[in-house]
Amino acid sequence: MRTLSSAIQAEILRPDSHAMHLLTFGPVNGTTYYYGEDVVKSFLSHDYIAGLIFDSAVKYTQTLTLNPTTVKIQNIDLAVAAILAAQQQDVQGVPATLYRWYPRINDYVVLFSGVVTQIDVDEQTVQLALAGDLDPTASQVPTRTYMPTCAWIFTDANCGYVNTPNDPDTGLPFVDCAKDFLSCGARARTQSFSGFIHILPGLTLQYEGQAPDAAQQSGAPTTSIAPWEQM
Repeated sequence: MRTLSSAIQAEILRPDSHAMHLLTFGPVNGTTYYYGEDVVKSFLSHDYIAGLIFDSAVKYTQTLTLNPTTVKIQNIDLAVAAILAAQQQDVQGVPATLYRWYPRINDYVVLFSGVVTQIDVDEQTVQLALAGDLDPTASQVPTRTYMPTCAWIFTDANCGYVNTPNDPDTGLPFVDCAKDFLSCGARARTQSFSGFIHILPGLTLQYEGQAPDAAQQSGAPTTSIAPWEQM
């Protein structure tokens, strides 16, 4: 299963949490392209050019197949636009990876890994359709019951809390735990948290900023937001 770093878990709960999307695709006839929502230097040893627009969530069906995802690159160099327009057939089928990067903590998660299935180019904008086979992380979700709270007994070996940090209200070690993610963080044990905070629809809306579609609102088991989309 996907294991988020404790730094990312803490970052997504901050009221001022900030993330940036980065896209790489290629090689296309020997050239790999790197675009971000802003200029980024030396992310995974590559520089990213500003212009990426990612305004749709990565979604999966109940069978864990990926629905096509569309991204746009705006204000591209005319020479690059001409090259991509001339190489559209070569672009189709090349690998593509979409990252969500948290600049404050310099950590990231891979939102999508697949291929480019379609490219549309005009003088200033490139639109790419991305598709893949399976979500390799959702297909490995443990079979235990999903729940938003931690399953461990407070202070047991799985929990790992041992008298530090102290309860700020008493100045003494915590004596109990509400077993939600914030309580776990207050006890410096987020790395041991066994719940699935992503199942709460409020988190998806809070961090992704998108309302569910009509099928989701009606409860129809058609598509769902990818598990990490609330980050």
